[in-house]
Amino acid sequence: MRRFLAAAVIVVAVAAPAHAQGKKGAGVNSQLPQLEEQQKKQAKDVDRAYNDTIKRTHKDAKPYDPWGSVRPPPAPAGKN
Repeated sequence: MRRFLAAAVIVVAVAAPAHAQGKKGAGVNSQLPQLEEQQKKQAKDVDRAYNDTIKRTHKDAKPYDPWGSVRPPPAPAGKN
């Protein structure tokens, strides 16, 4: 009897986690495709807003040259 009880306990101990992993239903996994689409749309909106802001604020800005003070000044244009 003890062997049978021990075997039953082992089977239940192994089967319970496997059963919990296989649960299906109207949980988070069923809504995952909708959430991914919403996240992609939100990411595109955020990127668009960021790019618009950067274009507006840096319209007249010169590109930064970290080596500008090390380089010699440009040679003057020759006489034409």
